[in-house]
Amino acid sequence: MVSRRGLLGGAAAVATAVLSGCGVGRKRLVAATEEAAAGVEGVSDVALERSDGANFERLLHGTVSLETADRTTGLAVFDEAMRAIVTVVHAELDDQEARSLRVGGVAGVLDGGEVLTPMDLDPDMSIPNPRLDRVTAGSFYEKYGLS
Repeated sequence: MVSRRGLLGGAAAVATAVLSGCGVGRKRLVAATEEAAAGVEGVSDVALERSDGANFERLLHGTVSLETADRTTGLAVFDEAMRAIVTVVHAELDDQEARSLRVGGVAGVLDGGEVLTPMDLDPDMSIPNPRLDRVTAGSFYEKYGLS
């Protein structure tokens, strides 16, 4: 016969192990996306973080610092950085999780301080009610040739 305390303790241990494993995966994904974006010419620094949103959606957010103050050049560099980030997300996560990962919180910051958002990269994004908090990695799949 199994005691209730033993059963609850075992369930807590399993939950702890599962949740702590998620932290390792998060760190690995963040490190890989930061490395990929930092490898883009014109990027001076990358600081990303992965978290859970209020409705349990997965978020990737942070900044990609750009070496230029020129908006046109900055958009081109930020676009390449986002391509690198989304490509890593596509490669590292299973299809459903990758497509649904919210990336609208990743911002490009020009040398002069102006902030660029993923909406600046594709204003005609085909998502319902386009808002930054609804921009997913999957929103960029067609643009970047991913499937």
